[in-house]
Amino acid sequence: MRANELLIMQENAILEHLQRIEKQLEVINSKLDNFMGFEELSEEELKELDEIEAEMEKGEKFPLE
Repeated sequence: MRANELLIMQENAILEHLQRIEKQLEVINSKLDNFMGFEELSEEELKELDEIEAEMEKGEKFPLE
C-alpha cells in the first residue's frame, strides 16, 4: 500500500510540473505574438518561429540559440 501511495504522489508531482511548464510556454508564446517589432521580422525569421512553435506543439525539444 505504501509503494502505491508513493507512486501516486510522484505522478501528481510530475503532472504539476508539466502543468507549470505548459503555462510557461503559453506565456512565452503570448509574448512572441505580442512582441513589438514582430511585424518587422523577415519571412525567414517568421518561418523559423513557425517551426519552433510546431516543434513545441509536438513536444519536441529545440535549442535556444
